Amino acid sequence: MTYVVLTASAKMPSSVHHPYRRMAVVEIEPGAVPAMISERARGVRRIVRTWERCATGKTERCAYRVALAEAETLAARLNGTS
Repeated sequence: MTYVVLTASAKMPSSVHHPYRRMAVVEIEPGAVPAMISERARGVRRIVRTWERCATGKTERCAYRVALAEAETLAARLNGTS
């Protein structure tokens, strides 16, 4: 199996002007390119872990970049490359 990191914009109230993102580590079938973060998406076997409503920012310590680094580490570990 192959594990990849998918990102998408998060649904937020209209009063929020700062962009928020969501991401997930997803187990996919070989050769698949999922279009969304969902177990119903074509080629997705299961969602391993999700991070919801991560604020994006300009620094390396913003919630989005911290969660992205954690997701990439988890995917690499599951793929056996780390």
